[in-house]
Amino acid sequence: MKKIIFLLVTFTCVHAQNRNQDFNFDWKFKLQKDTTMPENLPMEDKNWRDVRLPHDWSVEFSFSENLEGCTGYLPGGVGAYQKHFDTPIDVSFQKAFVYFDGVYNNATFWLNGKKLGENPYGYSPTFFDLTDKLNTNGTENVLTVHVDHSRYADSRWFTGSGIYRNIKLIITPKLYIPIWGTYFTTPIAHGADAFVSAQTTIKNETSGETNFILVTEIYNSNNTKVTTTENTLKLGANEQQVITQKINVPNPDLWSIENPNMYYGISKIVSNDKTLDTYKTRFGFRKIAHIKDEGFFLNDKPTFVKGVCLHHDGGLVGAAVPKGVWKRRLQALKEAGVNAIRTSHNPFSEEFYDLCDEMGFLVQSEIFDEFDNPKDKRFNLNQREPDHITEGYTNHFQQWGESDLTRTMLRDRNHPSIFEWSIGNEIEWTYEHYKHVSGLWDPGVKSYWNRIPDLSPKEMKERYENLPDRKYKLTETAQKLANWTRELDDTRPVTANLIIPVASLASGYAQVLDIVGFSYQVKQYNWSKKHYPNLHFTGNENAGTWQEWNSMLEDPMVYSMYMWTGIDYLGEANQKWPQKGWHGDILDLAGFKKAGWDHFKSNLGK
Repeated sequence: MKKIIFLLVTFTCVHAQNRNQDFNFDWKFKLQKDTTMPENLPMEDKNWRDVRLPHDWSVEFSFSENLEGCTGYLPGGVGAYQKHFDTPIDVSFQKAFVYFDGVYNNATFWLNGKKLGENPYGYSPTFFDLTDKLNTNGTENVLTVHVDHSRYADSRWFTGSGIYRNIKLIITPKLYIPIWGTYFTTPIAHGADAFVSAQTTIKNETSGETNFILVTEIYNSNNTKVTTTENTLKLGANEQQVITQKINVPNPDLWSIENPNMYYGISKIVSNDKTLDTYKTRFGFRKIAHIKDEGFFLNDKPTFVKGVCLHHDGGLVGAAVPKGVWKRRLQALKEAGVNAIRTSHNPFSEEFYDLCDEMGFLVQSEIFDEFDNPKDKRFNLNQREPDHITEGYTNHFQQWGESDLTRTMLRDRNHPSIFEWSIGNEIEWTYEHYKHVSGLWDPGVKSYWNRIPDLSPKEMKERYENLPDRKYKLTETAQKLANWTRELDDTRPVTANLIIPVASLASGYAQVLDIVGFSYQVKQYNWSKKHYPNLHFTGNENAGTWQEWNSMLEDPMVYSMYMWTGIDYLGEANQKWPQKGWHGDILDLAGFKKAGWDHFKSNLGK
């Protein structure tokens, strides 16, 4: 019997108050006439709008039938933001970073006219070191962000435009714990012998070798210190080191769906009896296990994953969703019996995962909707013909894919709510030969939808191997993504959402995953189990039919079902004007309960 078992205690990185400053206030904003990059920086902004971030400029416009339904009949465009601020540090012994949780999209960043960098993907977090570009002569600093969302139909759902997630200014000494610098796991997550394996990264950007003590304290939800440990260390100038500490925490209260108990750790760098840097980390102890033929276990308890898929918008508030809006919506889902969220089809905000930690939701965190080849944004298939305004992340994947995945996972890998990583959604549409491999599109076949294939696995494999050579092969790309994921976090399984699973099994794509997630196609479970008995299959996207729900009850291996979708969302409404979005099952666009709320609760609410 194949088992995939992960034991861990996971941490949500929340920097101590003296490190973080809210950087959302006092911004200037102006839409730009075209995609031309600014040349004279900083820009003259005296007549620009005052805005408080997060900010989504797309949702401020009126809906128009002349725009694209795939992104909700709202425009994109090009915008520029600037913030004026005094130098917040003494650069002789301190450092300053600016952290962006998400900017949609194709963002370029400058400080005082000097380029900091760029970030094309609208869903990945990024940060920049400001220290050597800050003014030290008493004049103010100007941070400039240029956002090019001129390809406004670059997705299959409403994306929003602009700096639509939070920004932080982070101040540290020159001997410090970097952003996302802690990673904690536990080989034993409960019992008298429970302990934390705490990995903490330390950077020394001083001019000389430094002696210091790393102190790590663990506190429970009552703010009572339960244990502490320390190491005396030495680090040379401009060196970085990862220190691992084994910290005993006897009889911890476990994090679970019913009781999401949270702890927090305080990591301190102490030198000459002075605390130089303090890093606060919230976390929860829990044990997860995915066992083929038995299902999913949370803290040794068999658990059905009764989930919904969600997009990241909040209805008429757009993509800049206030935390309170998400809390209200998640509470309504919880009351219906929902215990899991799939972030379709991209990473969500840091605030969203914090709420899932606190409220007791399991999260399958999905990272990409496209890899090598583009989807047709209007019809959710392979791209039919090139179109400038629909060009999306595929333009950047080859250069930025590993970086975007890495930054996302470093931010999120310590949330107790996240229990699976999904590397991609229905990617097979973009590799046209997968239809041929499956036989489900052969002449005379009426439908590919939920059909048992006529071809044998051997025949499909032969078709795949006889294909002409191609620039990109899905199996090879998926293997790279799975390897990158496991290098960053080996405590959770890797999955993906497969829309043509029989072809993915024949090609080897499914075999690079730990959990093979089906997108609908529930009738193919037994066929797949018969022909590929060593793999673990479950549902990653479902219509919410009784047949799908019953598949979990009849077969323990199929432990999950994610209904499409839990909440109405903007977009995916091509040629459906005046309909602006997709109708969900449980909550409407304003977050009010629909008939599907009762349906879900009556079937899966217990």
